[in-house]
Amino acid sequence: MCGIVGLLNTDGEPASPAVLERMTGALAHRGPDGEGLEIGGPAGLGHRRLAIIDLEGGKQPLANEDGRVWITYNGELYNYRELRPILEARGHRFRTNSDTEVILHAYEEWGDACVERFRGMFAFAIHDGRKRRLFLARDHLGIKPLYWMHADGRFAFASELQALRCVPGVHFEIDLPAVAQYLRLQYIAAPRTIFRNVWKLPPACRMSVTFDGRITGPEEYWRLEFRPNRRRSKAEWLEALDEVLRDSVRAHLVADVPFGAFLSGGVDSSAVVAYMAEILDRPVRTFTIGFEEEDYSELPYAEEAARRCGTEHHVEIVRPDALAILPDLVRCYGEPFGDSSAVPTYYVSKMARASVPMILSGDGGDETFAGYGTHREWMNQIAGRAPRPLWKRLARPVAERLLPRRYPPVRPSLDYWLPLITYLPPAEQADLWRPEYRNDWALRAEAFDEAFARARRFAPCSIVQYLDIKTYLPFDILTKVDVASMMHGLEVRTPLVDVRVMEFAATIPSELCMARGEDGQWRGKQLLRDLLRRRFPDEFLDRPKMGFGVPIARWFRSGGAYYSALEERLLGPTSTLGEWFEPAAIRRLIDENRAGPLWLLLFLEEWLRQNAGCPVVRPETVAAA
Repeated sequence: MCGIVGLLNTDGEPASPAVLERMTGALAHRGPDGEGLEIGGPAGLGHRRLAIIDLEGGKQPLANEDGRVWITYNGELYNYRELRPILEARGHRFRTNSDTEVILHAYEEWGDACVERFRGMFAFAIHDGRKRRLFLARDHLGIKPLYWMHADGRFAFASELQALRCVPGVHFEIDLPAVAQYLRLQYIAAPRTIFRNVWKLPPACRMSVTFDGRITGPEEYWRLEFRPNRRRSKAEWLEALDEVLRDSVRAHLVADVPFGAFLSGGVDSSAVVAYMAEILDRPVRTFTIGFEEEDYSELPYAEEAARRCGTEHHVEIVRPDALAILPDLVRCYGEPFGDSSAVPTYYVSKMARASVPMILSGDGGDETFAGYGTHREWMNQIAGRAPRPLWKRLARPVAERLLPRRYPPVRPSLDYWLPLITYLPPAEQADLWRPEYRNDWALRAEAFDEAFARARRFAPCSIVQYLDIKTYLPFDILTKVDVASMMHGLEVRTPLVDVRVMEFAATIPSELCMARGEDGQWRGKQLLRDLLRRRFPDEFLDRPKMGFGVPIARWFRSGGAYYSALEERLLGPTSTLGEWFEPAAIRRLIDENRAGPLWLLLFLEEWLRQNAGCPVVRPETVAAA
């Protein structure tokens, strides 16, 4: 796990070592074990290293045999040991035992198509002096980040936004539609960022830029397809799922350093730890944080899972000081990011890093196996809250055709989905923005339109799984974990967010994951729960989902720990929010203790303070663009 940067002067001017050093310096937290630069004419690469595999030989940037092709790479390739003998048989010679060199030779052998053969989490750039271009790629599911920009004769990329701010002579303009998207979703989806001239490379995408500035892409190299296979019995599905999960956990355990696992006590992290315990010949080191507020803590369940799996369990009770760490969170996330569970993720990462440099987590289980409450609510709207008699199910399509006004068709639609995942609805945003900034930004759902168009032919539950996999998973969950863990130099691996696991899960009939119980209620993640019944009791697996949150509603209510500070920051004389938003609307949110939107505004306020010099593009300018 590392931090990568790069710079290309498309006017032919040699790349500046001083600029690249500043860029890599901005990512020092991502790579405490070393740094390196490579400059070849107008292009330069930089790297900060957290050593996990081949501790001595994996230094970067790394060159091929003749020194004309270089790579800077962030991530881990889990199938590099499978690819290496294939490449050796084709004449490639290796000087290290690192996965980095496998990627470099794979590029030489297969060109841009090399990424289609990779299994792992990665973001990398290759400086190809032979073809006079840079080649960039990001992993299938967006586990590792990659930002890029092309302005004023410079192309630059980095693992985090703040490294790009080190590029001189570039104007960073705040993109107000991105702010509106943030207020609606609590994140900014690719390809947008908070800045108009900076972009996220989307998951499963690659791109290239020639030394004279011609950009190809981004283009998608992989797409998840939900194609249910109904030829297997449920018993066969359970055995197949068991094999796939065990294989993924085993693949994610390849490392040359000590490691452990996050154990929240939820179904997903417990599953990962259970497989680790079965695979390893020593106790798994597990890490859990608890809170003084018992209704926000799954500590008893984590302890039960640790006991059943025989782990070496580490527990720490924390009292999160969200306002104290907020400036550091804002600085490292680089743009507004409103998921308040970044706070406990920060603390559990700090705790784990004191013992190990690498961790496995259970992130992704809800997307992969349909486990969110929003999935259940979606099914309630699309398929009803209670089972209907067979005659009604047969008669409904006829009634919809003959009496459409009385029996309007119920079809999957973003109109049903977006309200379930919205933090600040469009109507409330319209009240929040000052008149001179009001526009139709809050009405747009551009991040979802293309994904929904691709998914609408899937089964109803698979549609929203796909939407979450394309949006919420990479731009919220994985972003949160990547940044909060790398603030402490901790690598987090996600066996449930794996291309082979995802492709397998997309063949599971949706009714095996999302099923209606005898009481008429929809329940998700059923196949995974049934598999885990071999290891955990029903009362452990069937309890309500808690999530990994902090009590911001208690903090922000009148008399709460942060109430006065919240008022001061959002409405005080030094607040920057008054430029864009109506104070009366902010006041209503405070009085109603709308904790989610208030955290979004608090994070945004701190971000604006740290980026006070950035101009804002006026609404009429955006409309004309």
